Amino acid sequence: MGSFIGSQSDNEICDVLITRFSNKPKPNDPQGRTWIRQLRDHFGNENLFDAGHLLPRVFHRLAASVTGGPRVPSNSRSRRRWLHLLNGHLPGNTEAAIRSVLTAVLAPNSNIDYVIFSTRHVPTGSGSFELYPQNNGVPDVYVDANGKNYCKLVLECNTDAPLPDAPNEPDPPARQPGEKVFAAGRATRTRKVAKKSGKKSKKSSARKKTGKKSKAKARR
Repeated sequence: MGSFIGSQSDNEICDVLITRFSNKPKPNDPQGRTWIRQLRDHFGNENLFDAGHLLPRVFHRLAASVTGGPRVPSNSRSRRRWLHLLNGHLPGNTEAAIRSVLTAVLAPNSNIDYVIFSTRHVPTGSGSFELYPQNNGVPDVYVDANGKNYCKLVLECNTDAPLPDAPNEPDPPARQPGEKVFAAGRATRTRKVAKKSGKKSKKSSARKKTGKKSKAKARR
């Protein structure tokens, strides 16, 4: 975000966050929860947006919980720029506003069904980056055609230019104390392996039966 507003990397960041905070069913969730419902349940055990959690690490974990491993953005140069921006280089009031809004979104009593993330290039009143509207830290809530409440989280930037390169930014960011594992969701390898092993066992048993028949004929 901020590196050529609307770029491929910007879009990848927004897309993965939109999925993670969506009200779509989370694949293979044993409780049949949506992405945001599972995240809200996790938030009850680990406050991802308190002062003890660094934003680059939180973003990395949220993205990995959607992709299953591949990092976002896919371009490593852009990814380090983005992680560097989150690592204490946003204006203080902008970072505070982001933490405040997402904390409210994930609160147990929140009535927000999903979140839309986007970026735009407009003049800002408090430094290079600002969370719309004016870093007030309150969810910007709307109602969609289905009567669902959703929040718009728009990061505004007054300069449509690349972020500074950050080749030394840790990628991925280091683990932090107290991290809890997100519930599994995407993996389906176990089921596939089980099916394959089942097919093999049928073949092997068929061979054994064939072997017995051939021996019986030989004896006759």
